[in-house]
Amino acid sequence: MNNPEPPSSEHTLAEQVQMLMEQVIHLQNDVTDLKNQISVLNAKDLSIAFFTYLKNDLVNVTKGTTLSFSGIRTNIGNAYDPVHGIFVAPASGSYNFAFSGSAQPASQDHGLHIFLKKNGVSEMYVFFDHNSHEWIQHGGSVVLHLNKGDRVWLEVGDRWGSNILGGSRAADNAYHSHFSGFLVQAD
Repeated sequence: MNNPEPPSSEHTLAEQVQMLMEQVIHLQNDVTDLKNQISVLNAKDLSIAFFTYLKNDLVNVTKGTTLSFSGIRTNIGNAYDPVHGIFVAPASGSYNFAFSGSAQPASQDHGLHIFLKKNGVSEMYVFFDHNSHEWIQHGGSVVLHLNKGDRVWLEVGDRWGSNILGGSRAADNAYHSHFSGFLVQAD
């Protein structure tokens, strides 16, 4: 009778080691995938929001000036720099930004345009022109996609005549001009 030789113990051991190595590699890949999924979920759960206001009136600011809102009510994630007036995106995603300003009346013709800039490109603007009788308040908002490290700020555009952008009033805790933003959803 022709009986096949029983497998040697070395051959069986080598097969078992190979099978275990394949399982280890599979498990390592699973761990890597899970770590990546956790990173994505953590990024999506980021809380990023700021609300800032002008502490003092801005009088006749020059074209090209970056507006620095140094009054901080909220700065979750510390992405807004009140010294330089610049928001730097800590994560890629969709963000909402809003600006509202109040301007005092002037007796002569005047105008003031405020632009929201993303990396130096205008994305929105608000204007305060020809106001001679009452305070006016104008504002705007925009939703932008930002990559991590993108910069957003408010900058003075065209201006002429005498202009005053209203700051905070301590008597009624009124924030006449303010800038805010928040992460809608991370990528």
